[in-house]
Amino acid sequence: MNLIRLVVVFSTIFTISTHLANGQESDGKILEFNDQSYMEKSPENSELMNNAGKFIPTRPKEDYQKNTMLEPLSATAKMRFMQSIMTTMPFSLRDMINMMVAKKKALPGLSFDEVIESLKSKALDLNMRPTGHNTPYKILRQTFDPNSPRVEFLSFCDLITMRKILDYSLEMSAFLPCRIGVVEDANNQIWLTTLDFDIRWLDTSSNPNKISDDLRLRAIRVRENIEKIMDAAATGDF
Repeated sequence: MNLIRLVVVFSTIFTISTHLANGQESDGKILEFNDQSYMEKSPENSELMNNAGKFIPTRPKEDYQKNTMLEPLSATAKMRFMQSIMTTMPFSLRDMINMMVAKKKALPGLSFDEVIESLKSKALDLNMRPTGHNTPYKILRQTFDPNSPRVEFLSFCDLITMRKILDYSLEMSAFLPCRIGVVEDANNQIWLTTLDFDIRWLDTSSNPNKISDDLRLRAIRVRENIEKIMDAAATGDF
């Protein structure tokens, strides 16, 4: 996919998202958008992933010790790498953050508390352990603005998968456990957000130092469970 086509694709996506953000859609359109949050595996998608980075030279296969950190990179090296990527991107920082997030909009009529209870209930059904629930909006209302929009963060975890992931990459501790944000926008609409950590496109490098098949399947299952939890909350499914 060349850069021009990429711009057209994302321009279309941003237009659709704008209508949702402004509340200009039916329940059916909301559900249709929510279904696009996670790409199901298909032969076409598999071919796309298998060809990613196919002709880029890479380092050889290496052995690693479990539960250890890699050598740290300097701030300068990281900045130069990220800036070299961003120079080819026509999108704003806000657009790039949007690209890294999966989100679903709760159906009209659902209260914030109902969305929270649906999250907890579905997570329990899927054996995703609750590991945290933060309510920063309460502090904001007490110390900054009594009308501050409501925002809560709930964390869930498949503990065995978490341990296996940390054995592979201890740096992943910065992203764990899986977190779902429940936020209220300027139009009093409720949204659910999560980091779009999809191993199927994060592990498509030609670099041979890949995760094991078992861990890959576990990571996919966790991502699918997060999707199911968000779906249940967006529709009020207890």
